[in-house]
Amino acid sequence: MFSKLNIYLLKNFIYSFLIVFIVFTLLIYFSDLIEQFRKSTNRDVPIDIIFKLTFLNAPFLSFSTLPIVIFFSTVFCYLKLIRSSEYIIMGSAGMSSFQLAKAPIFIFFIIGVFFVTIINPLSAIFQKEFHELDYKYIKKIDRLTSISQNGVWLMQENTNGIINIIYAKNIKDDGATLLNFMLLEYTADDDFIGRIDGEVAKLRDDKWLMSNLLITKRYQDPIFYDYFEYDAFITNEDIKNSLSAPEMMSYLQLGSFIYILDKLGYSTNDYKIYFYNILLMPLIIVGFVLLASSIVIDVKQNDKFFKVVVTSFLLVFIYYFFSNLMNTLGSNSKLPPLLSVIITPLLLFSISIVLNKYKTLNKT
Repeated sequence: MFSKLNIYLLKNFIYSFLIVFIVFTLLIYFSDLIEQFRKSTNRDVPIDIIFKLTFLNAPFLSFSTLPIVIFFSTVFCYLKLIRSSEYIIMGSAGMSSFQLAKAPIFIFFIIGVFFVTIINPLSAIFQKEFHELDYKYIKKIDRLTSISQNGVWLMQENTNGIINIIYAKNIKDDGATLLNFMLLEYTADDDFIGRIDGEVAKLRDDKWLMSNLLITKRYQDPIFYDYFEYDAFITNEDIKNSLSAPEMMSYLQLGSFIYILDKLGYSTNDYKIYFYNILLMPLIIVGFVLLASSIVIDVKQNDKFFKVVVTSFLLVFIYYFFSNLMNTLGSNSKLPPLLSVIITPLLLFSISIVLNKYKTLNKT
């Protein structure tokens, strides 16, 4: 059971969180609204679609910025308690900074778990619709790639009006190489023209370089070729970008999707990094709470808080710079994805503990 003091602290930290969360949410919403207007320039996008895009993107942005919101709400609450002398009185009564951090660690860990288990799946549903509208109204192209347990489906539309549906049992080189593929040709009116079955198709310089293939035209006998070049109207980047983005799937779906991609031969580093970041978010939040607690240890009632605010922004910048660096190394296979994700929270906890010990020794 919590003491009356801890319950009082819980109320203060919840109140501070709600204030900072609302402010951040409004800032994020209007910033994203401006970005959607910018992206829609000269594209004749209906204004209701722009607002819908912003609304659908809001849960994902709120989820992504949760650790920052909790960090600043913790700092804000501590400074409020210091200004009213309550924090100093509690410290004088023999309570250590870690004891005072129990209440925010508890409540913000619970909030982190809630966001992971409830908001993340909701955000994934919204993101799926967001990306569909983005492809339709902003990028003005159809999704080119579909992943299933049995293989990969691609679509390309030729300049002569022929539409190709391409299926491959396996892929390599992030989709640039198709193994055991089938290519179907249709007219714009969905009339079947022909079919190509082959072992390997490599995407190189606007061409599919096919080997060991069988071409069957409508009403004609099949013809075998050792090598054949077929015009390509999509690029490797098109294939990568049209795959389901990690944020379109919840933590419940990512595990099985990563398994399917691994089985097909596609690089899953980006998906693993996103998945691990979701699972570790409650621990990252605890690290930020400890960091906030360590920052304010030596702050006194009459001190100016400008230094604390600047230090907070600087530490957040350093954290996310290092986090993005580690994620990039993991994405490029320079580090294992799990290690690249774990390093940053460990660094966060280490900085918090070292800073706490240093400031505690200086006070004495």
